[in-house]
Amino acid sequence: MNDHDTKRPIFPLWGALAIPAGVLWGTLIGVVAGLVFGNLAIGAAIGAALGLGIGLTVLAAAVVVASSRL
Repeated sequence: MNDHDTKRPIFPLWGALAIPAGVLWGTLIGVVAGLVFGNLAIGAAIGAALGLGIGLTVLAAAVVVASSRL
């Protein structure tokens, strides 16, 4: 029997959710920081950009994990 016949998905769920979750959490944290420092829009934009970068990093880790399962 081959390993590819199992029902377990190859790509991890946390990798698929990394970018949207990173952008959402980054935006929320950026909004809070924007409220503290006085500019809500800039805080949200910077937070979303940082969240996107973190999400892309986690997605890259998920690709590495998925490629090791092949």
